[in-house]
This record gives sequence, structure tokens and C-alpha cells, in this order.
Amino acid sequence: MTGRRTALLEEIQNTYPNKKIHIGTIDVTDIHNARMTTQLLAVKNGGFDKIIINAGVGFGKAGFEEEIKTIDTNVTGFVAIAHWAYNYFKTKGGGHIIGVSSLAALRSSPYAPEYHASKAFVSSYMQGLRLRSVKYKHHITITDIRPGFIDTPMTKQNKGMFWVATPEKAARQIADAIESKKNVAYITKRYFLLAILIKLFPEWLYAKIF
Repeated sequence: MTGRRTALLEEIQNTYPNKKIHIGTIDVTDIHNARMTTQLLAVKNGGFDKIIINAGVGFGKAGFEEEIKTIDTNVTGFVAIAHWAYNYFKTKGGGHIIGVSSLAALRSSPYAPEYHASKAFVSSYMQGLRLRSVKYKHHITITDIRPGFIDTPMTKQNKGMFWVATPEKAARQIADAIESKKNVAYITKRYFLLAILIKLFPEWLYAKIF
């Protein structure tokens, strides 16, 4: 288990003393350290069967610096770990990569185009890895998790949210999607209906509604 906040990682580790939990402090924007720490944890853990890539940021009314930080984290940081994970599982003979993109991957937004673009990249990249695995028989499952609105500190800044899921409900559905080895999973499931509409709306209507 990795993240930027070491104290929080230690708190979770201490909450489950009977579980085998190895932790590592990682900021995915420091790509070389992130990949090296992931490698060390693989050795310490005795290997991985699944890797979940969940690092992501978003800002309300982002300026240039925030937009660059979004790309550094959501795109470059994601690729750093996803690329490592794919090569790791290819060498191992199979595995499962789970990446968290977003419902925002489907179309852009006048409010946070950099965020939507970064999540679109994540979804497209994962689709490419999935196609690569099938084409070359690498036996690597790729699951794209696309959450809608979930009640977290990151979404507190958003206005007009609907179908807001609790973290617990979202976590259960994500766990089910991983266990089922789905290619794509909308969290919560009802967002699948909105995904269809988002794709169908002409741009002029989409701009007025969203």
C-alpha cells in the first residue's frame, strides 16, 4: 500500500495488525522513486497478483500551475506505474492492472478541461494495454474503474453533484468489479446510463446542460 501521507499509511497498517500490509511512501510525480519503491515493495511482498493505480488530483478553477500538476499526477504519474506494472506482469506470465479513471473521461468540460483530458488519457491508455495483452497473449487483465461523484474531500468543492455515493458503497462496487475482472466498470452502476447519454448529446446541447 502506497501514498504520499506516510502517517495515514501507518495508521491503516496499525489498524489491521493481523494483516500482511507493507507500505511505501510514493509521490507518483517523482516517477523514478515511485517505480523504484514499487519494485522494492514487490520483492518485500513476495510478488503481486494485482496492482491498483488510484493516484489522482483535481482542482476547482485551476490556473496554469494547477493544470500542470494535474497532468503530472494523472497522466505522467499514472503511466510511470502502469508501464512498470505491465512489464512486471508480462515477465511473470500474467496479472491484473486496475486503473481509476473517471466518468469525466468520456467528454471534456468548460470547468476543468485538463482534468477531463487527463482521465480520457488514462482510459485510452488502459484500453491500449488491454489490446496489447490480447494481441500478444500476455494474459494481463486490465480494468478501467470510472467513478462518478463520490463523497470524498476531493469532491467537496463541486457544486450540483447528483447520485453521490458513499465511499463504502463505491468501495464495494469497485471490489466486485475487480473480482469479476471487468474491462470497464462505472461506479456506481447507475452512471452507465449517464455515460450513454453523454456520448449521444450534440456538443451545443452538452455545453448548455453541463
